Amino acid sequence: MAEKYPITWLHKSHHGSYNDMLSLAEIINKSLFLFGAGFSFDTGCKTSVEMFDDLRKRISNEQDETFNKAQKEALKFLIACLQYHSEWRTLESSNGITFKPNIEELALLIRRIKNRENFLPYPITGNWADKLVTLESQHFTVSPGDGLFESLEKIFKYLLKNEWFKINCDLSFMNPLLELIKTNSQEEYKFDIFSLNNDLVIEEYFSSHHEIPWRGFVDGKWQGIVNDDVNDPFGRINLFKLHGSIDWVRLEDMDVWEELKLDEKKRENIDEKHNPYLIFGQGTKTFSVEPFFSLINYFNNQLNSGSKEYFFIIGYSFFDPYINNLLFNAVKNLKKLIIVNPYFGPEKIYDNNKEIPYDPDDCYRIKYPNGTNQSDLTDYLREIQKNSFYSELPEFNYVTVSAENIEFIPLKTEQFLKYFFDNNGQLLCKFIEIFEKQKEESKPF
Repeated sequence: MAEKYPITWLHKSHHGSYNDMLSLAEIINKSLFLFGAGFSFDTGCKTSVEMFDDLRKRISNEQDETFNKAQKEALKFLIACLQYHSEWRTLESSNGITFKPNIEELALLIRRIKNRENFLPYPITGNWADKLVTLESQHFTVSPGDGLFESLEKIFKYLLKNEWFKINCDLSFMNPLLELIKTNSQEEYKFDIFSLNNDLVIEEYFSSHHEIPWRGFVDGKWQGIVNDDVNDPFGRINLFKLHGSIDWVRLEDMDVWEELKLDEKKRENIDEKHNPYLIFGQGTKTFSVEPFFSLINYFNNQLNSGSKEYFFIIGYSFFDPYINNLLFNAVKNLKKLIIVNPYFGPEKIYDNNKEIPYDPDDCYRIKYPNGTNQSDLTDYLREIQKNSFYSELPEFNYVTVSAENIEFIPLKTEQFLKYFFDNNGQLLCKFIEIFEKQKEESKPF
C-alpha cells in the first residue's frame, strides 16, 4: 500500500499551488523520536509490569534464593499495598483509566519508605507499618550491612542489568530504519532519538551493523551532548538516554563511563551505589548532576526549537508527569504529538475485542468509534497529570493539551517501522504531508 505514496510532497505557494519540494532528510530533521518501554517489547527485555510479575513469582517460590526471608516478606506486604492502591485509583478514576502496579511504582514506594524519616518527623512515622520495622530488624540479623530497603534497591539493579534486560531475539524489526539510513547515506540528517529505556536494544542492533549511535561518550567517558569529534566514528543515530543505561557506571570521582571501556584501575573506583548508573522508579526524575541534567535540558531545548515540529512518541505510557510537562508545554503553534502505541487511552475508545480501529488509507490514524473523539485522549492524559501518586506536586503539572495537537497511530513498534520507513519512507512523507498542507492552508494570503 505504501508504494503509491511519493517520497516528497509539494508546498503551497501564495498563488494556491504546491510547488516547493521538501526532502525526506528535511522531514527527518523536523522530527523527534521518544522511545518508551513499548519500543523494546518482544525483544526479551521485560516491561515494567513483567518485572513486577517476575518478582511475584520469585517471592512465592520457596526455592528461589534471590531474596532472603525478610526481603520476601517485605515485598509481599508492599505488593499487596500497591494492589490495593491501584484498585482504589481505578475506582476513583473518572475517565476509565485502569491502573496496574508495576516495578517502577514498587521502586518509588521503597524509596519513600527508606527515606521516610527524612521527609516526616519521628512522631508521625514512628508507629507507621510496624510490620516493616520488624522485618528491618530481621533482615539486619542475617545481613548486617545494608538496611532492608537499600538491599532491595541493589537487587533490583542487579536484576535489571543481568536478567530483566537480556535481549533474546535478532532485533530485525529495526531493519526498515537501517535500510532507510543506508539508502539516504549522502543526505544531511540525523535521527534524534530520546529514550526513557535503560536497555541496550538500539545500541546492540546498530553497532552490529556498524552504525554506531552517538550517546555523548568519547573513548568511554561522558563528554556531553555535542559531538566535537573531527574524525566522527558515529552513524546517523543520536541516542540520548534520559534515564541512564545498564552499561553506565559512575566512579567515586563522579565521572560517568561506559563500563566496558574501563581499565582495571578505574574498575576499582566504581561507586557500587551507581552500578549501573540509571534512574529507576517513578517520581522526580530530574537531577542537577551529569549526564541527566544536560540530557533533560537538551531534550527540552529540542522540543521547543523551531526546527522540531513532529514528536513521534513510541511505546510510552505517559505515566511520567515530568516528561509529560515538557511535551505538553512544547506542543503548541501547530506542533504535533504523535502517539504510536497499540493500546493507549481510555477503554471507551476500544471496540469490544480491545483493538483500536484505524484506517490504512489515512496513514493508519485511529478511527474513533461513535461517541468518542480525540478529546477523550486529552481527558485521559489530564487524569494522569492530576494523579498524586505519579507526581509529588501534581498541582504544578500541565493538564491542558489541545486535541488538535495529538495524533494517534495504534500500531506496534515493528508495524510502525515497517509501514512508515519501508520504501524509502514514503508513508512517513505522506503522513507529514497532511499536516504541512494544514499549516499552509491556515496561513493568510
